[in-house]
Amino acid sequence: MLGTFGASVLLAISISACGGPAAPQAADSSPAAAQTTTPVPTPTATPTPTPTAKAYTAEELAAIVGQVRDAADRRLSVLPTGDIASTLEQTKSMLASIDVKPAECKELAAASTVPSVDGAAMAVGMSTDNGTGAVTALSLVAGLDQSFLAKVTDSPEQLAKCPSMTMTASGMEIAVTVQAVPGVSSVPGAVAYRTDSTLPDGRTQSTLTAQAVRQGVVLTSVASGGESEADAVRRAGALMDAAAALIK
Repeated sequence: MLGTFGASVLLAISISACGGPAAPQAADSSPAAAQTTTPVPTPTATPTPTPTAKAYTAEELAAIVGQVRDAADRRLSVLPTGDIASTLEQTKSMLASIDVKPAECKELAAASTVPSVDGAAMAVGMSTDNGTGAVTALSLVAGLDQSFLAKVTDSPEQLAKCPSMTMTASGMEIAVTVQAVPGVSSVPGAVAYRTDSTLPDGRTQSTLTAQAVRQGVVLTSVASGGESEADAVRRAGALMDAAAALIK
């Protein structure tokens, strides 16, 4: 989409939508609440504690990625931590120089959200089919705050606002369209979309991205190349489902 497949994976992690939880309702302040008689105290219910998601380390996430097999039953190749950090920095620099139109779609392009993964634990794995040119990747990110996790699950709203955009970098203009794709993964709350990027020479590159949040971990699977959209859906969904089953 923006130059390299590795960058596309990191961009996909960061796609989010605007929004947040609704404001809490005000307590009842009706006049009936004020009485001259002494109110009878009522027992205070003990709130049910919210389970705390496991704090995964990068090493633990990498171990999970290393157990995942692609749709062709091949184990993913886990990227070294140094390579991930280097690609992330390159992605940030690249995004800073990109002009996105309409301007409100720049968040979808991840220009303002990639830095949000700083300090989080992260692991990435990839699989390549040399015969078909199909590339499939999986990323797991833990340690993000709740507001970021909420944006990931609300991403369909932002996708609907920006079905098409234009990205310009170094004088090269790329037309991008984004379309939601249902039924990619069986993970509850998973969302998926297809990105088609048309280059100046007329070539089109397509990428299928699926995302979900599982036990506080953001899962992103990305499929590019291959025989068809159905094939990309199958590959991305297989990675998502396999990884989710390993996160407890």
